[in-house]
Amino acid sequence: MAVTDAEINAAVAVTGRFENAGDPWRGVTGDFDGMGISCGVLQWNIGSASLQPLVLAAGKPVVLREAPTIGPQLWQACNGGVSQGLTIVRQWQTGSQLKATPKKELANLMGSPEMKTQQLTRIRTVANKADALATTWALAAGRAARSLQELIWFFDLVTQNGSLKGVDHDDVKQFIKTSTPGKADDVVCDWLLAAPAAWWGRVDCIKNAGLWRDKVAAADLELFVLSYLRASLSTAKARGVVMNRKGALAFRKGWINGQLFDFTGQF
Repeated sequence: MAVTDAEINAAVAVTGRFENAGDPWRGVTGDFDGMGISCGVLQWNIGSASLQPLVLAAGKPVVLREAPTIGPQLWQACNGGVSQGLTIVRQWQTGSQLKATPKKELANLMGSPEMKTQQLTRIRTVANKADALATTWALAAGRAARSLQELIWFFDLVTQNGSLKGVDHDDVKQFIKTSTPGKADDVVCDWLLAAPAAWWGRVDCIKNAGLWRDKVAAADLELFVLSYLRASLSTAKARGVVMNRKGALAFRKGWINGQLFDFTGQF
């Protein structure tokens, strides 16, 4: 099934709240996750080289107009390598918190008409990729069409993680089969409880273990296990935060970045 504008809006409304307060188009965050700065609806960032193409496409005149103080440095950061870009944008921060002027100018840039156009173009591309992946997943699970929940889950995957890294429905079925009957969620929750101190989102991991244990609905179990299997393939520090996001979407409730999100009734 083709992804609709209403579904795109739903995906943006859900996933855009994880890191953005207020207007998600203008949302900017600092280096809390090692990505330097993250901006816009889908938190495009310097560290993964996802923000640079948007800035370059908007053009230098727009950057200098909306960010007169940091614009020249931002343009330099987006034209060099990732390492150089990270060094530049980290100078605008105290710890992982953006200083007032860089934060204001980045928000103005992301909220400009030119940058909103760039954001929307990429959001549609992400939504189409997510639709294809969600449909493939649903068909493998024996269903004729994917659900809105699955679309949003894969929308977040494409945005934050790129792909499943080879994990498929057969892997999920095998994990559930080889776990003690009815205990697949316990394996996941035990893993969350044992989260190393170095993991991003460790406190949320521990809270989610208590929230999710023995409460995952049968209809959501496969997507929940898929969340775990994909999170396990992420870089070590990111595994917890990946599981927090994906698990919350699969369970329809969870702790992400220190906030409890409840999607009951939304999808």
